[in-house]
Amino acid sequence: MNENDSFFLTPFEEYMLVDSHPVYPMSCFMQLRFQGRFDIDLLSQSLQKILKIHPLLCSVIEKTRSGRFCWKLSVETIEIRRGTFHAEGINLEREPALKITLDEQADHQSDLWFEVHHSASDAAGMQRFLEDLLIEYSVQKCFLNPKILLLREPVHPLLLRNRGRYGQNFGTFLWNLPRQIWGLERARTFLFNRIIPLIPQKPDLSKNLPPTNYPALFRRKLNDEETKQVQILAKLSKVTINDFLLRSLFLAMNDWRQHEKIPEQAGWLRIAIPTNLRTLNDCLMPAANIVSMVFLDRKPNRLQNNHSFLQGICREMRHIKKCNLGLALIYGLTVYRKLFGSYEKMINQNRCWTTVTISNLGLLFHQTPFPLHNGNLRIDKELELTEIHSVPPIRPQTVLGVCAFSYANHLTLDMQYDSELLNPDQAKKLFDLLIKYLLSAPV
Repeated sequence: MNENDSFFLTPFEEYMLVDSHPVYPMSCFMQLRFQGRFDIDLLSQSLQKILKIHPLLCSVIEKTRSGRFCWKLSVETIEIRRGTFHAEGINLEREPALKITLDEQADHQSDLWFEVHHSASDAAGMQRFLEDLLIEYSVQKCFLNPKILLLREPVHPLLLRNRGRYGQNFGTFLWNLPRQIWGLERARTFLFNRIIPLIPQKPDLSKNLPPTNYPALFRRKLNDEETKQVQILAKLSKVTINDFLLRSLFLAMNDWRQHEKIPEQAGWLRIAIPTNLRTLNDCLMPAANIVSMVFLDRKPNRLQNNHSFLQGICREMRHIKKCNLGLALIYGLTVYRKLFGSYEKMINQNRCWTTVTISNLGLLFHQTPFPLHNGNLRIDKELELTEIHSVPPIRPQTVLGVCAFSYANHLTLDMQYDSELLNPDQAKKLFDLLIKYLLSAPV
């Protein structure tokens, strides 16, 4: 991809673009916390070099005469801002898809904040970008041997032209078609189930900026004992940690609504779950958004803290993976785009489509050339990556965005909440309930 190169957005990228709102930007956040200080000049040089192989992050969007959206390299250089981090969203028609802030604390601690528009990249794409950036910086600092750059398989920007194929061709499409019939039933429930928001109040969509404390966050890095406890509880229940986390979130939401005396409503609580659609052929793809979404719906009056409820979640998630039902949303978006030409009429921001979004990123930075100190990556002699935090976007009436992942053998949970609708005490109560259920066995 060069200055004169451009190509159309995939259906999912365009959906993320159109579904963005000034009060609810379609921004993902990653925070890397380091003990030590960066050489800002070397970090800036490394950034400019790495952005050349991750071109979507430094691109803007243009609308063609036909009404289609396409990516175009921005003429604006992405600079590293210094100071306290605060986000206001990203307008892809005016600015590139990535913003970076370096916040240096008084205790020799450094926070690198990354805000990326979800049209341009997902968390997996950002992880590859961040690995490339830190490795390049470490080599420039003469901490890592430059030969590592030759041994590490480089990303190939030309692969971006295949980012909307998800490993599918006509043969694989026919092979998957019988399985996708199950997706038709899920599409029906997605469209016609009445979804209950966490609270009945609706946000004010007349504003032009997100709240002043955006993104409003709670974080929890579980200690060794707590991390092992979650692993043991999931193993004893014969489910994945992700299944256990979904069960905990449903129960926490239901308990919280009862504690807050939220009026009973007929309908379903819905968890939206991003699913990675990368294939083995996509492992060298630059930062991009190659995910879809699947959804779990449960009625509040049927939520019980028992093994049967947990096993039901486990069975449904296995079925989703076996039938590759993440593709169902992609197929639906593709057909809708061809029939109606735009997603603008489809997106109704006055309706609750999802109660909460949760993303499980798995193991982060577990296959890098950096030496370790107490499980943390050593970037140079005086710089150590001690914590990682990440949250997905939230949209109108989707009051929470939760993210789970493991780094340095510790499970971390982060939560972004809608500070327009929840106060910090309410959000903390909900977050504490989630942790409580995550550390407790089914009754």
